[in-house]
Amino acid sequence: MAVASEQEESDARRHGRHRIMLAATLYSVHGECNGVLLDLSQGGAMVSASPPLPVGCRLLLERQNFEVPGVVRWVEGNRFGIQFEEALPESVIMGLVSRSTHQNDR
Repeated sequence: MAVASEQEESDARRHGRHRIMLAATLYSVHGECNGVLLDLSQGGAMVSASPPLPVGCRLLLERQNFEVPGVVRWVEGNRFGIQFEEALPESVIMGLVSRSTHQNDR
């Protein structure tokens, strides 16, 4: 498993995480890739995709009207962690979490 530096991990853990399960699209130099958002915080996300993107890969994460640039910080199997370039507002996070909850209620 590739791991980020201790400082990066500490920074990534500053924000509370929300477990979700939403389809997303990832765009990078490796092309377009479909994945599933597994958890989300203001600072980043955990995504599952096959094949996973490599550590250090810059990407754009897209989910309907939501787009955010980031960098892959760790990879384990088909799961990988993305650190967003800028922290997202809590209102944006809660909007996505709400969509995930409603989708899972159906």
